[in-house]
Amino acid sequence: MIRLAREDDLALVCRTAMRAFIDDPVMRWLIPDDDEYEQVYPSLFGGMFRRWTQDQTLWVTDELVAFGGWERPGRPEVDLGEDIEYLPGEKVDHPADRFERFVAIRETLAAVAPEEEHWYLNLLGTHPDWQRRGLGRTLMAKGFVLADEAGVPCYLETETVANVAYYRHHGFEVSREWDLPLEGPHMWGMLRPA
Repeated sequence: MIRLAREDDLALVCRTAMRAFIDDPVMRWLIPDDDEYEQVYPSLFGGMFRRWTQDQTLWVTDELVAFGGWERPGRPEVDLGEDIEYLPGEKVDHPADRFERFVAIRETLAAVAPEEEHWYLNLLGTHPDWQRRGLGRTLMAKGFVLADEAGVPCYLETETVANVAYYRHHGFEVSREWDLPLEGPHMWGMLRPA
């Protein structure tokens, strides 16, 4: 069953994401060291997962083995409050070169995002042991319903040829391509029409 995530789900969802993206080109560009990856991952996505949970746009499976994090049209900021508790490992002082890559990816993704209103599929992941069971399709459907009701497209970025084919199968088409600066990976922006 698919449901909205709760605050007490976040540590396990973050662990699922860490496993789902262990070979992801962008993740390994940001954190190339295998030993550091597990330690640093919560600092990359803990706040994002918390924001989606507060905005009720993070869907999960009951077992927390798959998730889909969406952002509403306009990508509004969500107030997390001052008294948030951090996930273990979420507060990390990143080295300067990693921080430079964070800035590069943030600026690049902002520059290539569609100008038209859209639902943004920011992150979709399934634990490797649970892949190929239709969980991603079911999680995407939650956002598709909201986008279709609003009459707006859906948008995402991906960085593998296999993912381009996967998302095409679910109605997305490539809208643009680019290489991330600082020797970053090649990426595709994909749009699912309204």
